[in-house]
Amino acid sequence: MERFPAFARTAGLVCAVVASCSRASSLKGPIAREKAGEAAQIVLTSFPPSCTVELDARPVGKTGVEGALELDDVEPGDHYVHVACAGQAEQVFFISPKDGESAKLLPQRPGPAPSGFEATESRRELRRLVQTSVEARNAGNADEAIADLRRATQLDPENADLHRELGITFLLLRDWKRARVEYLEAIKHDPAEAESHNGLGYALDKLGDAQSAVKEFRKAMQLDPDDSTYREHYLVALAELEAQQERAKKKR
Repeated sequence: MERFPAFARTAGLVCAVVASCSRASSLKGPIAREKAGEAAQIVLTSFPPSCTVELDARPVGKTGVEGALELDDVEPGDHYVHVACAGQAEQVFFISPKDGESAKLLPQRPGPAPSGFEATESRRELRRLVQTSVEARNAGNADEAIADLRRATQLDPENADLHRELGITFLLLRDWKRARVEYLEAIKHDPAEAESHNGLGYALDKLGDAQSAVKEFRKAMQLDPDDSTYREHYLVALAELEAQQERAKKKR
């Protein structure tokens, strides 16, 4: 599928900060690694027992009686780990383990509530980072745009717009795996945003998961049935999936 998704209506904070959400046609930056190396590992320790753990929006287990959980055979690269423990706010970790690396996660200790001045300054810095990230992306500087958006997500980790902007940047880089992870995180925080499902569908399609891509394009179309782009993406992806299934039948 060679169509490229429409990155329309970047909602909330991003378009409130940047009047024009135009996009660069090309970017300088890392290209997605096509072949995974040695598997990585994620080790959670010192959590309460029975905490639910998700890896990239997928449940992967619960911490044991000693508050630990080991996740083996994790693909190297970017991931979001969500840990939900009874009576506590959900904790989110962004990790990017390398080949054969073990990432150790410990519970986050809540700090003091920010003062009014600190909250204002944090908001101001967030707006600045969003502005500079979009400017960098439009200028073709992918590394700078990604770094600014990463810092912005540290200030506001539940902001779906920021994760969607990262997803857009990785799609422009043709880094399908990292785009998939960011769109999954965006949907985690805002499941009703059609553009995130559309972007995720495109990343999944390029990764060869036609069936899941069709599901995401269908969801985008359902959320925004008036958008002809979503409908076109869904119909083309569905036709491709049916063609794949027909070819598979003939080979049997």
